[in-house]
Amino acid sequence: MKYEVLKRSHLKRNIIIALIVVGVISAIILNFTRAKYRTTESIPLIQGTINFSPSDFNILAFYLNKGTETISADKAPHVGYTLNTEQSTCEVNDKDAGGEIVYEDGNLSFMNMNYKGTKCSVYFDLIPDSENPVLHNINSSSLNDNSVTINIEATDNIGIFYYYYKLDNEEEIRTEENSYTFEELEKDSVHTITVRVEDAAGNVSETKNKEVIVGIRGKDYILASVNKPTGQTTDWTGKISYYYTGNPNNWVQFAGFYWRIIRINGDGSIRMVYQGIADSETPDNGNMTGEGTQIGTSAFNSSFVNNMYVGFKYTSGQVHGTRTNSTILGGNSNSSLNTWYINNLADEAEYLDGNAGFCGDRIPYSGSGTGTSDTYYAAYNRLVNNNNPSLQCDIQDVYTTTDSSSGNKSLTYSIGLISVDEVALAGIPWWENGSDTNNYLYIGLNYWTMSPCYFRAALGDARVFYVNSSGNFIDQRVNNTYGVRPVINIRSDVEITGSGTTTDPFRVVGAS
Repeated sequence: MKYEVLKRSHLKRNIIIALIVVGVISAIILNFTRAKYRTTESIPLIQGTINFSPSDFNILAFYLNKGTETISADKAPHVGYTLNTEQSTCEVNDKDAGGEIVYEDGNLSFMNMNYKGTKCSVYFDLIPDSENPVLHNINSSSLNDNSVTINIEATDNIGIFYYYYKLDNEEEIRTEENSYTFEELEKDSVHTITVRVEDAAGNVSETKNKEVIVGIRGKDYILASVNKPTGQTTDWTGKISYYYTGNPNNWVQFAGFYWRIIRINGDGSIRMVYQGIADSETPDNGNMTGEGTQIGTSAFNSSFVNNMYVGFKYTSGQVHGTRTNSTILGGNSNSSLNTWYINNLADEAEYLDGNAGFCGDRIPYSGSGTGTSDTYYAAYNRLVNNNNPSLQCDIQDVYTTTDSSSGNKSLTYSIGLISVDEVALAGIPWWENGSDTNNYLYIGLNYWTMSPCYFRAALGDARVFYVNSSGNFIDQRVNNTYGVRPVINIRSDVEITGSGTTTDPFRVVGAS
């Protein structure tokens, strides 16, 4: 009996060992088989990659058919060409290797390549095109004091193939990227950058120039500082705007006054709200809250019986009219924005950006927005109904100066008010949702924004949002007298010093 048990035990052991051996051999065979097709390396393209195994491809060649001319290339084109499926081949030992070549949106893929020693020759046909690319903007920035990075904004009906950069009279540089950095330059040196773009067919845009100053300046200085903005969203320029929240170190001393930075606008300019006269060594004394944080008080508009009176500027019968100044903008008192600008900022106009603009936000959410029609404006829906602030703005309502290249070009001077969306992004809530008295926009007083709320015909009641003394925002009839806190935009290329604290505020070099 003992013998039989032992015999069965040996049999069981042998079966287990056999199964393990078979499993190991199967795994080795499977792994070897997979190795033949496994992706182990890749060839980088301008966009995407070609996946391949070194044993699968001996040669990989690209050819560009440009009319009657065929030229070789060291990589697949990223735009302006289509794949010539008839000429493109993958062969092994002069026989078709099968598989498929796929080219979409500048990405080249080789599918189902199963044989070692495969040789692929890939041909592309130029897309016929006679339309010139359009060069829109040249943007510059610096990450250090000895370089400048140029970013080109351009469009083409098919796509941009080459970007050209030239520093002063040096040799032109051609790349396939819309950004290029010039390095080893002297701090504060001034250079002329010349750029143009070209599509795959050889159509070229106009040439544009931009004067740049080397070194970290304007927005780049602030974004590189310890006290940089913490929030970001896209504004009406289509670019990222960086905004401050809570009670940060965003202090600025400019033109003899203290300011707080609201945000870095999408175009790079710096938006600031008035915080008081710089009559002390630091803004701690008398510039945190109270009457010293505003230039005075004013009605937003003296009349309130029509939709047009919610406007920062307005025209009777028009939603986006700009014929007449509001009381707060063009009134006769010293608290009107235009008067205050003339008396206090005119000498510093070279540092201000009239293109940056201020959002009047007259788009109706419901109603016509004209006459005595009941109308709720878009900001009411965004902030009261949905608590969803936005920095988007209809271009008709972007108030810019008359010499501006964008916006409605209706302002005589580059000065405005904060928007209610900027207030909400900073952390100040709608009055039903609480309050924040530890926020940099809280001053313990009521003051106007420039954002319309609604008009109700039954009461003849035009209302605009304001920040109230409790640390939240609400709406009020426009003929009420509330505080005026000017908002301005500093140019993106000014030189800045300081760290943004109360003892070391940011300062614009050259300004008072």
